[in-house]
Amino acid sequence: MFYFCIDQGKNIPAYELELMYKMRHKVCVLDWNWSLPNKNLGRDKDQFDRPDTSYLLVYNSEDVLVACARLNPTTSPHLMSEIFPHQCDFQGVPQGSDIMELSRLMVDQDCLTHFEQVQLYLQICLAITKYSVSIGITQLTWLSHTARYTKSVVVWRTRPLGTPLFYEDDSQEYIAAIMEVNAEAVARLQRFIRTDWTEPLRQIPTRKKQRAA
Repeated sequence: MFYFCIDQGKNIPAYELELMYKMRHKVCVLDWNWSLPNKNLGRDKDQFDRPDTSYLLVYNSEDVLVACARLNPTTSPHLMSEIFPHQCDFQGVPQGSDIMELSRLMVDQDCLTHFEQVQLYLQICLAITKYSVSIGITQLTWLSHTARYTKSVVVWRTRPLGTPLFYEDDSQEYIAAIMEVNAEAVARLQRFIRTDWTEPLRQIPTRKKQRAA
């Protein structure tokens, strides 16, 4: 059983954000072998983790953080506009008040079985889509493995923003893409998952600060 929280960084306790930064480092650097500028610090936090950034935090029944995702307004500097604009060589970096950038979507595989991982990824996609629609967002941009892009077109109306590029650091090919988020996308995901999944968003769990250390 998982529960989902979405809120802006300014409303999330600092120690809870710290748990997320440490989990992101574990997944990005240790599991995925990303060569991040901050990889030796034991935490993944960059210039796009801001008070106006929205975070999806996923917890298990014991209040252990097992997954996360990040949403940034594209009207402010974001990952695609500042670090990866070269990935958007078709028509440039999409920006607008109804477009957000999705990044750092990850699940801690050590906490879950393979079946739980697959189910959780799908539920995260649904939660992000429903949240985006609720705040007036119509499109999400993202940069991801080409293999994940291929899977995404099954559940989202997705198109590439540029030519896939290979990165030697982690021996992966990445592609920038944009996808539609609307009521139709919510319904399509629900059919794909075979559930109407009305799990409500909840508050960040109340815990003692020292537990996050």
